[in-house]
Amino acid sequence: MNIIDVAREAGVSKSTVSRVLANSELVKPDTKEKVLNAIERLGFVPNTSAQQLAGKKNGVVGVITSETISDPFYGYFNDRLMKGFQKYGYDVIYAVAQNTKAGCDREISMLYGKVDAYVVVGSCALQKNVEKIVQMNMPVALFQTRVTLDGAMALQVDNEQGGYLAASELLSRGYQRIGYLHGSPDGSFWEGEERFSGFKKCMETAGCTIEKEFFGNRDYGNAYRLTQQIVESGIDALFCETDLMAYGVLQGLYEAKVAVPDRLAVLGFDNTKFVNYESQVHLSTIGQPLDAMAEYTAKAIVNKIEKNQDYAKFKKFEAVLIEKETV
Repeated sequence: MNIIDVAREAGVSKSTVSRVLANSELVKPDTKEKVLNAIERLGFVPNTSAQQLAGKKNGVVGVITSETISDPFYGYFNDRLMKGFQKYGYDVIYAVAQNTKAGCDREISMLYGKVDAYVVVGSCALQKNVEKIVQMNMPVALFQTRVTLDGAMALQVDNEQGGYLAASELLSRGYQRIGYLHGSPDGSFWEGEERFSGFKKCMETAGCTIEKEFFGNRDYGNAYRLTQQIVESGIDALFCETDLMAYGVLQGLYEAKVAVPDRLAVLGFDNTKFVNYESQVHLSTIGQPLDAMAEYTAKAIVNKIEKNQDYAKFKKFEAVLIEKETV
């Protein structure tokens, strides 16, 4: 398949398709939309080899994320990523693929011709599209996608080690009735399943059992509404698979005048950072080293672009305890 097929499908000329792929401003918006739709229907994968051999660079990296820019966790990582690339003289263009079931063909095509590499952040549903980027012979990094592919660099935190660390920390502080707040009831939150595996393994190794399990659906509001149930369960410590859920519980505990950590300790996971906002309670959490992960990504991608230096297929980062006020 080539651009002639795309031109025929879209009802335009071959040169028009070429201009769209080069993101030329000479193409009318409605014509560009027709071409992009044709590319998506055909599953066309542009070949960037000639451009790379010619040594042409845009000095720009495209970041495709399945999460909204306002998400506090991914928003912070994307900001660190931008600053990492800027340090090496590269700018960043963001594209949000909110309909992950449809993949990110449109976002790939939109950025094609304008970027030297891609970073895909978030949903593992984008796997088929990531394969297309690899086929285009372009550098690509995958953050928290649970996808590993030859030709791409996958990065994530060691969720199981982080879960183990969470249980170990709570046990070492003498808590005996420890509860667990899951991110999903059906195992669809893969990071949570790994965190629970590590947590449970540590508890079993210590000869202990989880006193009570709750399900917050990775949602602040759902976690907040569970507060009364959590308090009435009689646990003295709670591990939450995400900081977002932990903050929901803390809000409920604050309103119920339950002392933290004297009556109930709360430990989160992620080290979520809020921009222009300071929470009333400083959450103790198992942190993902987002600054280090972003810096590693930027350096590896730039080395691939400029020196054709191979990067690791998979890089796992160790989670760390960030001790504050809630344990």
